Amino acid sequence: MEVIIKDKKLIGDLPKGVTYQDSHLVIAKNQSFKESLKISLLDDKNEEFFITIGESSEIKIILSLSSNDQLPHNYQITLNGEANSKVTYLLIADLKSEAAVINHHFLAQRDSQMELLGGFVANVLKAKMQARLLAENALVHLRAVAVSSFNNEQNIDIELIHEAPHTTGLMHNIAIANGNGKVVLNGVEKILQKMVKADAYQSLKGIITSDDATVEVNPILLIDEHDIKAGHAATVGRLEEVSIYYLMSRGLTRKEAEKLMINGLLAPLVNEISDEPLKERFLDLVNERI
Repeated sequence: MEVIIKDKKLIGDLPKGVTYQDSHLVIAKNQSFKESLKISLLDDKNEEFFITIGESSEIKIILSLSSNDQLPHNYQITLNGEANSKVTYLLIADLKSEAAVINHHFLAQRDSQMELLGGFVANVLKAKMQARLLAENALVHLRAVAVSSFNNEQNIDIELIHEAPHTTGLMHNIAIANGNGKVVLNGVEKILQKMVKADAYQSLKGIITSDDATVEVNPILLIDEHDIKAGHAATVGRLEEVSIYYLMSRGLTRKEAEKLMINGLLAPLVNEISDEPLKERFLDLVNERI
C-alpha cells in the first residue's frame, strides 16, 4: 500500500479505512492492516503533516522524505496513537538540503504501543523525535540511526516524556561518523512527579570510523519520582579491532569488515523496512557513507 502526497495534495487512491484531508491522514478505529503503508511526501519543503491511528487499530507505516534540493526544508510531523492502538513507524530521511529541520511529535494514549524507528542520512540536519506517554500502560520503543560522512552534520534530539504512571519508554540509538562527518545525538528521558511505576531505559552508541570524524552522545535522565525503574548506557569509540581482524582473516578487506559489522548493528532497523526498493536505497546510502 502506498500513499503519495505532493504539495499537500493526494495522488491516487487510499486503502479502505484510511482518509486524508487538510494534511491529516487518519486510520479509522478497529482496523488491522497486513501490508505496510508507505507514505511519500513530495515537493513541499515546509510540510506540516498529521497522522492519527484510530482506537484498537494496528498498522505499520513507512514515511519517506527524499529531496535533492539544497534549499532549506522544514517538516513538522505529528503521530497520535489512540487507545489500544499499535503502530510500527519508520522514518527514512534522505535530504540533500544544507539546512533541514525535522520535528516529530508522537502521542501515546492508554494501552497504546508505538515502535518508532528513524533513519537519518541527510546532509545538514537538525531533527527531533519527541514521544509523550500520556496515559497508563502506554509503551514507546524508539530507535534512531544517524550516519554522517564527508561534510555531513546531523544533530538528533530524542526525547521520551512519561506523563502518566505505569508507562514504558525505551530508546536505543546509534550514531555513525566517517570522513569528517559529525553526529550529535542527545537522548533525554523525563519522568514527571507522581508517574509511579514508570519504566525508562536508554542506550546511545557512537561509532567512529576515521580520525577526523566526530560523534557526541549525551544520555540524560530527568526523574522527579522515586517509585520508578530507570537506566542508561552510552559508549563512543571505534569498532572492535579483534572482530575486524577476525573478519579480515576470513578474506575480507578492512573496509568490508567494517561495513559488515555496521550493517549488523543496523539490522533491527533495516529489517523493519518491508519495501524492498526503499530498503536497498537506505542500505546503499549508509554504505556509501561508511
